[in-house]
Amino acid sequence: MSEVSHTKVLNETDGVPSKPKKRDRSASEEKLMNAGLEIFSKHGFDGATTKMIAKKADVNESLIGRYFEGKSGLLVAIVTKFIEEMSQLSLPYAPQANLADELTEYVKFRLHNGCIREEFARIIFVQSLVDKKFKKQLRESVTLQLDPNLVERVQRLSDLKKLKPGTDVQRLCQHVDTYLDGVFFFDRILIEEKQEVMLADTEGFVRTYAKLFDV
Repeated sequence: MSEVSHTKVLNETDGVPSKPKKRDRSASEEKLMNAGLEIFSKHGFDGATTKMIAKKADVNESLIGRYFEGKSGLLVAIVTKFIEEMSQLSLPYAPQANLADELTEYVKFRLHNGCIREEFARIIFVQSLVDKKFKKQLRESVTLQLDPNLVERVQRLSDLKKLKPGTDVQRLCQHVDTYLDGVFFFDRILIEEKQEVMLADTEGFVRTYAKLFDV
């Protein structure tokens, strides 16, 4: 047996996946998630098929079942990746001098990013309502947490004595986060309110809310 053949046998029988295979899988998963995001956003969950997604990704359709356990699992993986990427984003604006201005800039940033992926968000909301299995997968796979950027910015104001003594920074950020989720779901997804109207209403709310804490 040649040295090359011997090496090949060892790689195939020692039970340890080779690095190229790991890279190949990672690349295929990335392609499928990118393709899935595009196809789901364009056709909806029911309208999208694994065949369409695989063709867009230029990979074998069977990999969707192997890597993600089907279409629902692929959608959950895309959501997980999206949330992770959002949590790593830096805020594009400078720290503000008071809470009202800080929250105003923050809601502009959050709602803008939400509207960019509006169709995808709509799919997630709808699928969670009609598919209990998908909702269970989503809850088990996705860890929701407060935006660390917002917590850091509000804590900064607290450290600078720009907030009233005793202000609970975590609770304040939780209120803002919950409000934004509700506004996006009801005003944008259900009612289809114009983005500028939704933003104006939200800015008005956070400025009023900030008066409870601003010094």
